[in-house]
Amino acid sequence: MNLKQALLCGAEIIGLNSLARFRTRCRLLGLCYHSVVSDNSPMNDARARIAVTVSQFDEQLHELKKHWNPVSLNQIRDAVEKGIPLPDYAVYLSFDDGYRNNLTLAAPLLTRYEIPATIFVTTNLIATDNQLIWALELHERLTTLTDSEIYFCGKTYNLPPPETPQRTETALDLLNQIKHIAVEERINLLQFLRDRTEIDLTPFWKRELYDFLNWGELRLLIKQGISIGAHTLSHPILSNLDQVELDNELLESKKCIERELGVGCDVLAYPFGSVNDFSERVIDAARRIGFRLAFTLQDCRNAPVLDAMRIHRICIHREHSINSFRALISGLRDSRLN
Repeated sequence: MNLKQALLCGAEIIGLNSLARFRTRCRLLGLCYHSVVSDNSPMNDARARIAVTVSQFDEQLHELKKHWNPVSLNQIRDAVEKGIPLPDYAVYLSFDDGYRNNLTLAAPLLTRYEIPATIFVTTNLIATDNQLIWALELHERLTTLTDSEIYFCGKTYNLPPPETPQRTETALDLLNQIKHIAVEERINLLQFLRDRTEIDLTPFWKRELYDFLNWGELRLLIKQGISIGAHTLSHPILSNLDQVELDNELLESKKCIERELGVGCDVLAYPFGSVNDFSERVIDAARRIGFRLAFTLQDCRNAPVLDAMRIHRICIHREHSINSFRALISGLRDSRLN
């Protein structure tokens, strides 16, 4: 056990996590997952950071059931629209994108622990094969590119050897920059990479990580009590879109879910979800189109009185040990409040 883990373990033993939980007990804690994968999925690949393993998820759900009060989407809606207070220590679980492992690996554990959840789906990718969200495709192609350097935004970047841990880390760093370049330049860069790379999605761990649900599987999840929300058509950064593109991404994803699943859809998760990824213009468009609740992806807790169009969630990924998970959700590791 290293020093950091020892300190996190000590915080639990002497009660610091409990004190931090008590301090934030009236503030909704939102958690965002993406994928849940098998325990033998590669642990050292940066591409798998969007996932937690089955064992991790089991431990985390046990922790939430023991010390928190999991709440449903309907309870949040009632808190916002009817003023019905949420219980102390309220926690809300959700999944972004719409991966098949949400059904095969996550849902059985959610059922076992009787914890409600919502899946926000990127509708253009539902029921597709061998397709990735553009950000993940960029990461995959940057990881396998055989060139020793890459040029974009007027700058040349040196690359470590392909398919090495150093390359996957560099690819992740570059992706964080590419997300915020002009859309046209990003499209050109992606095409440049497509012309020079091939993506191999045949390994089992990649299929498990990346495969999307289909509409029949989403209907099955609804029968299991999991709610479905919109995550746009194609997962763009909404604040970068013009008004026509923005309205189309929001409206068509909502209509698609309602048509395919036969349920109303009035909840949205902003793609990427940071403070720069949506704006007042995006919020106004979402309201006009009929979304009543919208969720961010920001590392902070919610105010006691929820902002309907800015309900914050913290992203959970596989680097979290159970002790760091406890510290994170209690507010001990990051005390930022909204």
